[in-house]
Amino acid sequence: MPVIKKKKASAKKVARTKKSPKTKALALTKTKSKKPKNTAGYYECLNVCCQQGIKPKNISQVSHECKTNALAVNKRMSAQKVKAVKKIKAGYEQLGQGLDEFIKSK
Repeated sequence: MPVIKKKKASAKKVARTKKSPKTKALALTKTKSKKPKNTAGYYECLNVCCQQGIKPKNISQVSHECKTNALAVNKRMSAQKVKAVKKIKAGYEQLGQGLDEFIKSK
């Protein structure tokens, strides 16, 4: 009589029927808080510092200071921009009044 070999289907059935919970070890990771970036302020700070001269310091020290102070520099620059906009607005109003008088005189 021939010998019939049984397939190992029972192992597959066991694997299918057993639902083992998949557990993963939770790793504690540090999450870095995202600081608001202000690249315009950073480059403006670098521009001003380089124009003034950075002789006593290294460029890396200056860039670090500009990176940490970029938001403060942006506030200062925006205040200057607001003043410039007010001056331009006043100039346009004066130009408009002058043109109005010129048109009325003709």
